[in-house]
Amino acid sequence: MKKNSLPTVITIVAAVLAIALAVWGGFAFCTQVTIADAQLYALIPIYVILVVLGAFLDELVHEGAHFLVGAILAMGVKVPKIRIFKSSSVEMYPKGVKGMRLRYILTAAAGLFFDLLIVVLGIIALTAPTVPAFFAVGLPYAFYSFVINVVPLEYGAGKTDGLAVIEAIRNDDSTKVMFAILKVQGLVNGGKLLREVPESMLLDVPQIQEDDVNFIMLTQLRCEYYEAVGNDSEAYKYFLRYKEIIRYLPGEYTKGEQREEYSDDEIAEAQVKPGQIPTKPQEAEPEPETEPAPAPEVTAEPAPEPEAKTETENKEEQ
Repeated sequence: MKKNSLPTVITIVAAVLAIALAVWGGFAFCTQVTIADAQLYALIPIYVILVVLGAFLDELVHEGAHFLVGAILAMGVKVPKIRIFKSSSVEMYPKGVKGMRLRYILTAAAGLFFDLLIVVLGIIALTAPTVPAFFAVGLPYAFYSFVINVVPLEYGAGKTDGLAVIEAIRNDDSTKVMFAILKVQGLVNGGKLLREVPESMLLDVPQIQEDDVNFIMLTQLRCEYYEAVGNDSEAYKYFLRYKEIIRYLPGEYTKGEQREEYSDDEIAEAQVKPGQIPTKPQEAEPEPETEPAPAPEVTAEPAPEPEAKTETENKEEQ
C-alpha cells in the first residue's frame, strides 16, 4: 500500500464505521424515544437532523477545546473556523517560553480528548438502558473525527492532531526548529522586541531539509530578525533564500495567496536600502521637471564675415 493512499483508506474506514454507529444509534433512538404520537416514519428524519446537529456540535467542541486549552496555557490560539467534513487547523501565537513543549502537546491533544469523551458517552447511551439514546446523536461524527485525527498521518491539508502530539513527544530535529520559532514568538508576544532576542535562538538549531515547513518559517524569521537589528546584508541574504524555498510551502499556510510573489528579474533588480527589506522593486521615479535654462544672451556685435576660400578648398568640401 502506498503511503499517500493511507490517509484515504483511514478516512473511508472511519466513515463506514461512523455510518454503522449512526444506524445502530438510529435503531435505539426510534425504539426508545417517544415524541408525542410520532410514528417511525417521523422519528427517522428527526434522528437524521439530530445527527447533523450533533456533528456540528462535536466540531464546535473539538475546535473549542483547542481554543480554550490554548487560552488557559497562554498559547494564543486563534479562534478556529467550524467546518464539518473539512480539514481545519489551529494557529498558535504563544506568550512566554516556559513549558512550551508541554503546553503545545496539551493544546494539540485537547480536541482528541473531548472527541473521545463524546464517543464514550454515546457508547454508554446505546448500551445502558438507563441512559437515554438521545445522548448518542453525537457519537457517529465524534467517532469519525477522533479516528481521522488520532492516527499519526499527514493529509494534504496538514498534520493530524495525533501526529503533532507524537512529533512533539519524539522531539526530532524538525520539531526542535519549530519550538525554537515558537519560543522566539513567545518572547516577542511577551513584550520583548525582536531585535532584543538572542541571536543564538535562531542559529543554534539543527539543520533540516529546505522543503520542511519549519525551515521555511525559520528562514523568514531570520530575515525579519536581521532587518530588526539593522544587519541589511544578512537580512537580504535570507530574503533571497526565502524566495527560493517558498514554493515548497503547503497551500494551507498561504491561505490561497500567490506563493511565487517575486520573479527572478525582480529579485535581480532589487536594491537593499539601509534599514529596509525590499518587497517588490519600485519603478524608477520620474525626475522632477526643471525650468529650461535661459538662452544665452545675444550681443549686438555683427557676425564676422566668412573668409575667402580657394577653389581647391571648395572642391574638397564638396
